[in-house]
Amino acid sequence: MKDNNGKKGITAILLVLIVLILGTAGFLVYRVVEGRVTPMDVFSATNSKDASMTESGLADMESSGAALSDTSADEAASGVTGSGAALSGTASGAASSSNAAADTTKSASTTASAPAPTTAATPTPTPDPVSQQSVNDISIQDLSQYRSEMPADGQEIVGTSTSAYTYEQMVKDLYFLSVRYPGLMTYDSLGVTADQRSIMEAVIGNPQASRHIVVQYSIHAREYINSLLAMRQLETYLENVSGGGTFNGRTYTDLFSNVCIHLLPMANPDGVTVSESGLAGLRRERMQQIVHWCWESDTGLGRTSQPIEQYLKTFKANANGVDLNKNFDIGWSGYTDGVPVPSTDCYKGGAAASEPETQAILKAVESNPTVCVIAYHSSGDTIYWNYGTSGDILESDRYLAESVRNLTGYALSNSKKYDHTLAGGCADYFVWAKGIPSITIETGTGNCPLDISKFAHIWDKNKEVLPLLASMYGS
Repeated sequence: MKDNNGKKGITAILLVLIVLILGTAGFLVYRVVEGRVTPMDVFSATNSKDASMTESGLADMESSGAALSDTSADEAASGVTGSGAALSGTASGAASSSNAAADTTKSASTTASAPAPTTAATPTPTPDPVSQQSVNDISIQDLSQYRSEMPADGQEIVGTSTSAYTYEQMVKDLYFLSVRYPGLMTYDSLGVTADQRSIMEAVIGNPQASRHIVVQYSIHAREYINSLLAMRQLETYLENVSGGGTFNGRTYTDLFSNVCIHLLPMANPDGVTVSESGLAGLRRERMQQIVHWCWESDTGLGRTSQPIEQYLKTFKANANGVDLNKNFDIGWSGYTDGVPVPSTDCYKGGAAASEPETQAILKAVESNPTVCVIAYHSSGDTIYWNYGTSGDILESDRYLAESVRNLTGYALSNSKKYDHTLAGGCADYFVWAKGIPSITIETGTGNCPLDISKFAHIWDKNKEVLPLLASMYGS
């Protein structure tokens, strides 16, 4: 009887263990199929807060990052969004079979060195929008419907009541300015972002001139106060051309007769929208998932302890989690001190110049006889230049940096040559790869996003940068 009781006890214990194992496995499969295995699940499973990277793990993360780039046409056809296969780079689009779910569960529970999820793709009830038409982006609308919102004559079009200058307001203001000042400017889209926003370009001066200048603003999302600066600079230029204004004794019409300036007021509109409005500002579910994943990953890696609301306010990257000022093809392959997965910053992307925002800037510069590039950032009241160059390009860069320093009063700071700790920068690329004088202007002081109370100081220092550039390169 004692032996039989012992056997029954063992049998009962085994049955309980089997039920627990099956229940846990079923729960994990459910979470995978439902797309609910997150980066935090992986961190918990490995019991590693830092999730240290092996060489193979880094390679996996690079392929994962590349898969995060937008593949909208395939996505629309399959009706599958990117929290699953696109985030992991390992699963197929449908992922509806139990074998796929089981394989994904195994991958998620055994990847001890990887901070990214390896989950199956998540089916969605409706296809993710993949065109500007599907989200009815304002840039493709008939903007005349907004004429009633246009400020009356004599009133400024570009308002400065808040630093959170939105993408939608920028597009409207470009239209309003073109209506008020016909023939004095043009504007168009240089490309479309992952969340289907236009990367807008305004062109002033003489498009037939032999010398062109490109100025880009807000490539880092949380530095969006510079988009407001760009639009005020544009409006001030138009006011002065139409009103006979002068700079250093020369009329604006004369100053800009032999030079053309291309302004990209919001080079990273998706990222700006995230910083201003959070996840709700993104139209595509896929992009919401990726940005949310960035927060989970950065939290798991110990890069942030902020709640998601605050994290998003200080977001720097685009909607793919790529730091656009690490995405240019200068020292890109050798840049190893960044983050190997999408993040708020320091992730260089799956390939050099992989992002539509980077490509738009390249298009603006390389499609024209460009003699100067300006990158507006915040903060520091500083001008970065030099970039470890020498010879003629160093002297050309010195002329540009010192001229802007003399106007703004900002301090000059030598930026070092690109290496494994710092590479992929916009100004670095144009100085080194194209031999074009380029500087980075850091406006304002304090932590970004800067409050509107900082704008008066920024405006005072930068309101005449455009006519200065015209006087330097248009003679």
